[in-house]
Amino acid sequence: MAQAKTLSVSGIGYEVIDDTARSNAQTALNNAEYNRQGQIGKYGGQNIATILAGEIGSGSVYDALHKRAANGNFAGLRVGDYIDVPLVSASGVAAQQSVRFLLAHFDPYYCCGDSSKGHHIAFVASAPIAVAKTVTGVANDSFLMWNTTNTNQGTADQKCPYLNSNLKVWETAFEACLPEGLTKYLLTQRVLLEERYSASGALNDSNSWSWQDIGKVFSLSEMEVYGCPVWGTKGYSVGFDCQLDLFRDTAHRVNGIRCNWWLRSVVGGSSSGVCCVNSGGNANYTSATSAWVRPRPGFLVG
Repeated sequence: MAQAKTLSVSGIGYEVIDDTARSNAQTALNNAEYNRQGQIGKYGGQNIATILAGEIGSGSVYDALHKRAANGNFAGLRVGDYIDVPLVSASGVAAQQSVRFLLAHFDPYYCCGDSSKGHHIAFVASAPIAVAKTVTGVANDSFLMWNTTNTNQGTADQKCPYLNSNLKVWETAFEACLPEGLTKYLLTQRVLLEERYSASGALNDSNSWSWQDIGKVFSLSEMEVYGCPVWGTKGYSVGFDCQLDLFRDTAHRVNGIRCNWWLRSVVGGSSSGVCCVNSGGNANYTSATSAWVRPRPGFLVG
Protein backbone atom coordinates (compact mmCIF):
# COMPACT_ATOMS: atom_id res chain seq x y z
CA MET A 1 0.00 0.00 0.00
CA ALA A 2 1.23 3.49 -0.86
CA GLN A 3 2.46 5.49 2.10
CA ALA A 4 0.86 8.91 2.47
CA LYS A 5 2.37 12.02 3.97
CA THR A 6 -0.01 14.38 5.78
CA LEU A 7 0.52 18.13 5.51
CA SER A 8 -1.39 20.72 7.51
CA VAL A 9 -2.17 24.13 6.00
CA SER A 10 -4.21 26.55 8.17
CA GLY A 11 -5.56 23.59 10.10
CA ILE A 12 -6.64 21.73 6.99
CA GLY A 13 -5.03 18.28 6.43
CA TYR A 14 -3.91 17.18 2.95
CA GLU A 15 -2.54 13.78 1.94
CA VAL A 16 0.37 13.77 -0.51
CA ILE A 17 1.24 10.39 -2.05
CA ASP A 18 4.98 9.83 -2.42
CA ASP A 19 5.97 9.42 -6.11
CA THR A 20 7.88 6.20 -5.43
CA ALA A 21 4.97 4.71 -3.54
CA ARG A 22 2.61 5.72 -6.35
CA SER A 23 4.89 4.08 -8.91
CA ASN A 24 5.13 0.90 -6.84
CA ALA A 25 1.37 0.76 -6.49
CA GLN A 26 0.92 1.17 -10.25
CA THR A 27 3.50 -1.57 -10.90
CA ALA A 28 1.62 -3.90 -8.57
CA LEU A 29 -1.63 -3.18 -10.39
CA ASN A 30 0.00 -3.78 -13.78
CA ASN A 31 1.50 -7.06 -12.60
CA ALA A 32 -1.85 -8.21 -11.28
CA GLU A 33 -3.43 -7.44 -14.63
CA TYR A 34 -0.67 -9.22 -16.56
CA ASN A 35 -1.12 -12.25 -14.31
CA ARG A 36 -4.87 -12.19 -14.97
CA GLN A 37 -4.27 -12.04 -18.72
CA GLY A 38 -1.88 -14.97 -18.46
CA GLN A 39 -4.44 -17.06 -16.62
CA ILE A 40 -6.99 -16.61 -19.40
CA GLY A 41 -4.48 -16.96 -22.24
CA LYS A 42 -4.66 -13.32 -23.35
CA TYR A 43 -1.25 -12.04 -22.25
CA GLY A 44 0.30 -10.23 -25.20
CA GLY A 45 3.86 -10.09 -23.84
CA GLN A 46 6.17 -7.20 -23.00
CA ASN A 47 9.49 -6.14 -24.45
CA ILE A 48 12.17 -7.58 -22.16
CA ALA A 49 14.38 -4.57 -22.90
CA THR A 50 11.71 -2.46 -21.20
CA ILE A 51 11.25 -4.84 -18.28
CA LEU A 52 15.01 -4.92 -17.59
CA ALA A 53 15.67 -1.26 -18.45
CA GLY A 54 16.86 -0.51 -14.92
CA GLU A 55 19.39 -3.36 -15.09
CA ILE A 56 20.87 -2.75 -18.53
CA GLY A 57 22.97 0.31 -17.69
CA SER A 58 25.79 0.70 -20.22
CA GLY A 59 25.39 -2.89 -21.37
CA SER A 60 22.78 -4.56 -23.56
CA VAL A 61 19.51 -6.34 -22.96
CA TYR A 62 21.41 -9.58 -23.70
CA ASP A 63 23.86 -8.86 -20.86
CA ALA A 64 21.02 -8.24 -18.42
CA LEU A 65 19.07 -11.26 -19.62
CA HIS A 66 22.14 -13.51 -19.37
CA LYS A 67 22.76 -12.38 -15.80
CA ARG A 68 19.14 -13.06 -14.88
CA ALA A 69 19.08 -16.46 -16.60
CA ALA A 70 22.41 -17.66 -15.26
CA ASN A 71 21.31 -16.82 -11.71
CA GLY A 72 17.88 -18.38 -12.14
CA ASN A 73 16.28 -15.01 -11.39
CA PHE A 74 13.08 -14.87 -13.42
CA ALA A 75 11.25 -12.24 -11.35
CA GLY A 76 9.09 -9.93 -13.46
CA LEU A 77 9.48 -12.04 -16.61
CA ARG A 78 6.64 -14.07 -18.11
CA VAL A 79 6.13 -16.62 -20.83
CA GLY A 80 5.20 -14.57 -23.90
CA ASP A 81 7.61 -11.69 -23.22
CA TYR A 82 10.00 -11.04 -26.10
CA ILE A 83 13.27 -9.70 -27.40
CA ASP A 84 13.59 -8.12 -30.86
CA VAL A 85 16.91 -9.27 -32.30
CA PRO A 86 18.43 -7.22 -35.15
CA LEU A 87 20.25 -9.39 -37.67
CA VAL A 88 23.87 -8.62 -38.49
CA SER A 89 23.52 -10.48 -41.77
CA ALA A 90 20.55 -11.37 -43.96
CA SER A 91 22.32 -14.18 -45.78
CA GLY A 92 19.93 -16.84 -44.46
CA VAL A 93 16.67 -14.92 -44.50
CA ALA A 94 14.47 -13.07 -46.97
CA ALA A 95 14.18 -9.29 -46.59
CA GLN A 96 14.13 -9.41 -42.80
CA GLN A 97 16.08 -7.00 -40.62
CA SER A 98 15.16 -8.45 -37.22
CA VAL A 99 13.46 -11.43 -35.62
CA ARG A 100 11.23 -11.39 -32.56
CA PHE A 101 11.89 -14.25 -30.14
CA LEU A 102 9.26 -15.15 -27.55
CA LEU A 103 10.09 -16.34 -24.06
CA ALA A 104 8.84 -19.94 -24.17
CA HIS A 105 9.82 -21.57 -20.85
CA PHE A 106 11.91 -21.11 -17.72
CA ASP A 107 14.47 -23.82 -16.94
CA PRO A 108 12.86 -26.60 -19.04
CA TYR A 109 16.04 -28.71 -18.84
CA TYR A 110 17.62 -27.50 -15.60
CA CYS A 111 19.95 -30.20 -14.17
CA CYS A 112 18.90 -32.56 -16.99
CA GLY A 113 20.87 -34.51 -19.59
CA ASP A 114 23.94 -36.68 -19.55
CA SER A 115 25.83 -33.60 -18.32
CA SER A 116 23.86 -31.29 -16.03
CA LYS A 117 22.55 -28.07 -17.54
CA GLY A 118 22.48 -24.84 -15.54
CA HIS A 119 19.70 -22.27 -15.31
CA HIS A 120 18.38 -21.04 -18.66
CA ILE A 121 15.47 -19.45 -20.50
CA ALA A 122 14.08 -20.96 -23.72
CA PHE A 123 13.13 -18.67 -26.61
CA VAL A 124 11.37 -19.45 -29.89
CA ALA A 125 10.95 -17.29 -32.99
CA SER A 126 7.53 -15.65 -32.89
CA ALA A 127 6.75 -16.86 -36.41
CA PRO A 128 8.19 -19.12 -39.12
CA ILE A 129 11.08 -17.40 -40.91
CA ALA A 130 11.14 -16.72 -44.65
CA VAL A 131 14.46 -17.99 -46.02
CA ALA A 132 16.58 -16.30 -48.70
CA LYS A 133 16.44 -17.40 -52.33
CA THR A 134 20.16 -18.21 -52.20
CA VAL A 135 19.77 -20.83 -49.44
CA THR A 136 20.35 -24.48 -50.31
CA GLY A 137 17.00 -26.23 -50.48
CA VAL A 138 14.93 -23.06 -50.85
CA ALA A 139 11.53 -23.64 -52.43
CA ASN A 140 8.88 -21.24 -53.73
CA ASP A 141 11.19 -18.29 -53.04
CA SER A 142 11.05 -18.35 -49.21
CA PHE A 143 10.29 -21.89 -47.97
CA LEU A 144 12.82 -24.55 -47.04
CA MET A 145 13.13 -28.27 -47.74
CA TRP A 146 13.94 -30.29 -44.60
CA ASN A 147 16.16 -32.44 -46.80
CA THR A 148 16.87 -32.08 -50.50
CA THR A 149 17.14 -35.88 -50.91
CA ASN A 150 13.62 -36.67 -49.62
CA THR A 151 14.93 -38.87 -46.82
CA ASN A 152 14.53 -38.96 -43.04
CA GLN A 153 17.41 -41.41 -42.51
CA GLY A 154 20.71 -41.22 -40.71
CA THR A 155 23.98 -42.48 -42.11
CA ALA A 156 26.78 -44.74 -40.89
CA ASP A 157 28.74 -41.61 -39.88
CA GLN A 158 25.79 -39.74 -38.33
CA LYS A 159 22.83 -41.90 -37.36
CA CYS A 160 20.59 -39.01 -36.27
CA PRO A 161 18.40 -37.81 -39.18
CA TYR A 162 18.05 -34.25 -37.85
CA LEU A 163 21.80 -33.68 -37.74
CA ASN A 164 21.99 -34.83 -41.38
CA SER A 165 19.20 -32.51 -42.48
CA ASN A 166 19.25 -29.46 -44.71
CA LEU A 167 17.24 -27.75 -41.95
CA LYS A 168 20.22 -28.12 -39.60
CA VAL A 169 22.50 -26.61 -42.24
CA TRP A 170 20.21 -23.58 -42.46
CA GLU A 171 20.08 -23.20 -38.68
CA THR A 172 23.88 -23.06 -38.54
CA ALA A 173 23.84 -20.33 -41.18
CA PHE A 174 21.08 -18.47 -39.36
CA GLU A 175 23.07 -18.48 -36.12
CA ALA A 176 25.75 -16.48 -37.94
CA CYS A 177 23.07 -13.85 -38.68
CA LEU A 178 22.51 -13.18 -34.97
CA PRO A 179 24.56 -10.53 -33.10
CA GLU A 180 27.60 -11.80 -31.21
CA GLY A 181 26.32 -9.95 -28.14
CA LEU A 182 23.53 -12.53 -28.03
CA THR A 183 25.20 -15.69 -29.33
CA LYS A 184 27.93 -15.55 -26.69
CA TYR A 185 25.22 -16.22 -24.10
CA LEU A 186 23.45 -19.02 -25.97
CA LEU A 187 23.83 -22.53 -24.59
CA THR A 188 24.62 -25.41 -26.88
CA GLN A 189 21.54 -27.58 -26.56
CA ARG A 190 22.28 -31.25 -25.87
CA VAL A 191 19.42 -33.70 -26.21
CA LEU A 192 18.68 -37.41 -26.34
CA LEU A 193 18.20 -37.50 -30.10
CA GLU A 194 16.55 -40.23 -32.14
CA GLU A 195 18.65 -42.38 -34.49
CA ARG A 196 17.41 -44.05 -37.66
CA TYR A 197 19.98 -46.09 -39.53
CA SER A 198 20.58 -49.62 -40.76
CA ALA A 199 23.29 -50.84 -43.09
CA SER A 200 20.68 -53.09 -44.70
CA GLY A 201 18.54 -50.24 -46.01
CA ALA A 202 16.09 -47.45 -45.19
CA LEU A 203 14.02 -47.76 -42.01
CA ASN A 204 10.45 -46.67 -41.36
CA ASP A 205 10.99 -46.11 -37.63
CA SER A 206 13.77 -44.78 -35.45
CA ASN A 207 15.64 -47.64 -33.83
CA SER A 208 17.78 -46.01 -31.13
CA TRP A 209 18.85 -42.72 -29.58
CA SER A 210 22.01 -41.01 -28.32
CA TRP A 211 23.08 -37.83 -26.53
CA GLN A 212 23.91 -35.24 -29.16
CA ASP A 213 24.77 -31.53 -29.33
CA ILE A 214 22.27 -29.93 -31.70
CA GLY A 215 23.77 -26.44 -31.69
CA LYS A 216 22.95 -23.04 -30.24
CA VAL A 217 20.09 -22.55 -32.71
CA PHE A 218 17.76 -25.48 -33.24
CA SER A 219 14.28 -26.56 -34.29
CA LEU A 220 11.85 -27.92 -31.73
CA SER A 221 10.77 -31.52 -31.38
CA GLU A 222 7.21 -32.77 -31.60
CA MET A 223 7.29 -33.32 -27.83
CA GLU A 224 8.35 -29.71 -27.16
CA VAL A 225 5.36 -28.38 -29.09
CA TYR A 226 2.60 -30.94 -28.42
CA GLY A 227 3.68 -32.57 -25.19
CA CYS A 228 3.52 -36.08 -26.64
CA PRO A 229 4.64 -38.05 -29.69
CA VAL A 230 2.00 -37.79 -32.40
CA TRP A 231 3.55 -38.89 -35.71
CA GLY A 232 7.08 -39.61 -34.43
CA THR A 233 8.39 -43.01 -33.41
CA LYS A 234 7.02 -43.87 -29.97
CA GLY A 235 9.77 -43.64 -27.37
CA TYR A 236 12.81 -42.81 -29.45
CA SER A 237 11.34 -39.56 -30.80
CA VAL A 238 10.68 -38.19 -27.29
CA GLY A 239 14.07 -38.51 -25.61
CA PHE A 240 14.18 -36.22 -22.57
CA ASP A 241 12.13 -33.43 -24.19
CA CYS A 242 9.22 -31.66 -22.46
CA GLN A 243 6.44 -29.44 -23.74
CA LEU A 244 7.37 -25.76 -23.60
CA ASP A 245 4.91 -23.62 -21.66
CA LEU A 246 4.38 -21.29 -24.63
CA PHE A 247 2.74 -24.12 -26.58
CA ARG A 248 0.23 -25.27 -24.00
CA ASP A 249 -2.38 -23.60 -26.19
CA THR A 250 -2.78 -24.16 -29.92
CA ALA A 251 -2.96 -20.41 -30.59
CA HIS A 252 0.76 -19.90 -29.94
CA ARG A 253 1.62 -22.66 -32.42
CA VAL A 254 0.11 -20.35 -35.04
CA ASN A 255 0.63 -16.97 -33.32
CA GLY A 256 -1.53 -15.20 -35.88
CA ILE A 257 0.45 -16.41 -38.92
CA ARG A 258 -0.96 -19.44 -40.73
CA CYS A 259 2.17 -21.09 -42.08
CA ASN A 260 3.52 -24.66 -41.78
CA TRP A 261 6.78 -24.96 -39.82
CA TRP A 262 9.33 -27.73 -39.42
CA LEU A 263 10.09 -29.83 -36.37
CA ARG A 264 13.27 -31.84 -35.84
CA SER A 265 11.32 -35.10 -35.32
CA VAL A 266 10.96 -37.59 -38.17
CA VAL A 267 7.83 -39.64 -38.87
CA GLY A 268 7.29 -43.16 -37.64
CA GLY A 269 6.10 -45.59 -40.32
CA SER A 270 7.80 -43.65 -43.13
CA SER A 271 11.27 -43.57 -44.65
CA SER A 272 10.88 -39.98 -45.89
CA GLY A 273 8.30 -38.14 -43.77
CA VAL A 274 9.11 -35.36 -41.30
CA CYS A 275 6.95 -33.89 -38.53
CA CYS A 276 5.71 -30.33 -38.82
CA VAL A 277 3.20 -27.92 -37.33
CA ASN A 278 0.34 -27.36 -39.74
CA SER A 279 -0.82 -23.84 -40.63
CA GLY A 280 -3.88 -24.45 -38.45
CA GLY A 281 -1.77 -25.45 -35.45
CA ASN A 282 -2.36 -29.21 -35.58
CA ALA A 283 0.37 -31.86 -35.52
CA ASN A 284 1.11 -33.00 -39.06
CA TYR A 285 3.78 -34.50 -41.28
CA THR A 286 4.96 -34.11 -44.84
CA SER A 287 7.72 -35.24 -47.17
CA ALA A 288 11.25 -34.02 -46.42
CA THR A 289 11.27 -32.18 -49.76
CA SER A 290 8.01 -30.34 -49.12
CA ALA A 291 8.09 -26.92 -50.73
CA TRP A 292 5.65 -25.16 -48.39
CA VAL A 293 7.20 -25.32 -44.91
CA ARG A 294 9.44 -22.82 -43.11
CA PRO A 295 11.79 -23.03 -40.09
CA ARG A 296 10.87 -21.62 -36.69
CA PRO A 297 14.04 -21.91 -34.60
CA GLY A 298 14.70 -21.46 -30.92
CA PHE A 299 17.59 -21.12 -28.49
CA LEU A 300 18.46 -21.19 -24.79
CA VAL A 301 19.89 -18.16 -22.98
CA GLY A 302 21.97 -19.13 -19.96
